[in-house]
Order: sequence, then structure tokens, then C-alpha cells
Amino acid sequence: MTRIRFRFPAVALTALLAGSLLPACSRPSPEHLFFSEVKTVDKLVLARMSISKMATVDDLRLDEARGLRQTVEALGDAVKIGSRKAAYSYDTYMRAYIDMSAFTEDDVVVDEAARTITLHLPPVVAELEGRDAQVREDHYRVTGLRSAVDAPERAEIKEKMNAELRREVEGSPVFRRQLVERAQEKARAYFTSLLASGGYDVRVEFDR
Repeated sequence: MTRIRFRFPAVALTALLAGSLLPACSRPSPEHLFFSEVKTVDKLVLARMSISKMATVDDLRLDEARGLRQTVEALGDAVKIGSRKAAYSYDTYMRAYIDMSAFTEDDVVVDEAARTITLHLPPVVAELEGRDAQVREDHYRVTGLRSAVDAPERAEIKEKMNAELRREVEGSPVFRRQLVERAQEKARAYFTSLLASGGYDVRVEFDR
């Protein structure tokens, strides 16, 4: 089972004063002012996603066994007294950011006559950021003569969950697409709010 949660971090930019975007003979141009501010940021992280993966430990039924080894294990489980059921989960994390080192002054286009500012931003990059150090035990019930789920078995469960999750993320574009789309929405809202206070219509475009 896979669950997805989004988080939107505060954008790490120094806010511009609204008046600093108004043209004046004694002030730098709006595009130069804005460019100077955003170039102080390296990676502008716009959104994060946490993906929860769950796995269960249960007795292997005889009709589910494949091969001699699993058949022997299923027969052994069937004659043991008690039951063995557990559920574990852990989170892995993705983030979406813009590499502002690729941003140049030519990417800020100001049309004073139309009162518009067009930003050509670098593409949003989505990447895996890390994972929980330990799995969470969501359910545990071992009764009778059944053996406990020990640390090596939990570690093996986690590695299997991690491998499966990586296959899901790398084999399907849906996770990255959702994260990139939300990061783009965040960027448009932020830069529009930042620059529109000077009376400009803000247009945000992303390179591909």
C-alpha cells in the first residue's frame, strides 16, 4: 500500500519591497533588482512529497506456495500453534526545486508599456531526497508457538519495501509529474505575489 502526502516549504527568498519595483531614474531597473535578489538563492525548494509504503507479515498459505521451499514453509506454518501477523510502514521523501544558478538577467523581461514582467525560470527538478531510518510497526500480533519478527527480518522487509517503491517511482512518471506540477503552481503564486505589488502583470514560464 502506498500513501502520498505533499508539503510546501516556505520559499527561501528575501521579499522585495513593493516600492523597489517602481521605475525611477535613481534606481536600478526592475529586472536588475529582481535578478540580484533571486541570484542569492542556489536551489529554490518549492515542494516536498512524502510517500508511505506498507508491508505485511503473514502466514504463507499452502495454495499460495511456489516451489518446494515455500511449500515446506507453508506446511510448517499450518501445523504450528498460533498466528503471526504484523504490518510495517516507512516514509521516503522527494523534493522539487529550481536551480537558480542557471537563471540569468535575460530571463527577466519587463515591458513598461504593457506593465508586464515575464520570468523564464529553469525547469523544476524532482528527485528522491531520503527515507526514514527505521520502519514503523503499525500492527503486531504473534501468538502461540510462532516465532517473533526479529530485527534482521524487519530490515529485510524494509529493503524489499524500498526496492519496490523505487521501482514504482522510477517506472512511472506519475510521482514526479505530480510533484513538478505542484512546485510550478507554488512558484507561479509566489513570484506573482512578489512582483505584482508593483502594479505589473506577472507571467511565469518554465524551461523544459
